Amino acid sequence: MEKDNQYEEKGYVLIIKLLKSLNKFFTGIAAYFSGLENKIYFQKYKLRFGERDSDIYISTFPKSGTTLTQVILYCLTTEGKMNFNHIYDVSPWIRNASYLRQKPIDLPSPRLIKTHDNYKDFPKNTKGKVIYIHRSGMDVATSMYNQQKNYNNSDLTFDNYIKSFFSSKNWFNHSKSWMENKKGLTILYIRYEDLIKNKRKEIERIIEFFDLNCTEMAIKRAIQFSGFDHMKKNESKFGDQPVEKKEKVFTEFIRSGKSGEGKSMFSDEQAKTFNKLYNEKVKEFEQKIF
Repeated sequence: MEKDNQYEEKGYVLIIKLLKSLNKFFTGIAAYFSGLENKIYFQKYKLRFGERDSDIYISTFPKSGTTLTQVILYCLTTEGKMNFNHIYDVSPWIRNASYLRQKPIDLPSPRLIKTHDNYKDFPKNTKGKVIYIHRSGMDVATSMYNQQKNYNNSDLTFDNYIKSFFSSKNWFNHSKSWMENKKGLTILYIRYEDLIKNKRKEIERIIEFFDLNCTEMAIKRAIQFSGFDHMKKNESKFGDQPVEKKEKVFTEFIRSGKSGEGKSMFSDEQAKTFNKLYNEKVKEFEQKIF
């Protein structure tokens, strides 16, 4: 009788293992086809959206000054009216729009196009120019941790988050490939820290690079409207979209706008790991550019 029970238990264990394996297999298959469907929609979206020689791509790793740069360029290329519902109405994130199955919007030139795409996913023959904003990886990690904790996972700890940050190497690879620029794209590189500390100087670089015809009023407007106080006050125009699945909406998207704070979150061991990966992948290219 005891042996029968042992066999029965072993049978249940095997069945459970089999079901778990099947679930993992079919989940993987579903994820693959979902990803393939999104790729197809994105390609269709891009064809309908089209390309123009005057297009300006604002390329960043997330939490690296994307919205700040969108607001600056919007003020420099238009009358700077802040009467839009959301920044995506005037500076679309086309990959996100295709993911949400939205229709492309018709915008005057130059169009300001947000992208977090990896460099390898950016076609060599893309029309237009790119502005790439590079931010300290420690600040990026801290900012992303705070956003994930505030929006999606209130129980998330920094230790658990930073493990995934290191294991994925996403920031390191993204930064390296965009700064290496093997395809020879036309790119203006700006350091986020410089944009914060000496905004007018960096704005003048932007104007020159993109050959913009800007008045002094437009420059002052760009400085004012991209300021932390103004953006925090109008946070609903800049927060993540869609917001339905966020635990907190808008209240933490514009968090501090400061640089250099991320390092304080890192333990000595975490800082050592970060510096090792940084030296291996990013340092050489960052030093060449900046």
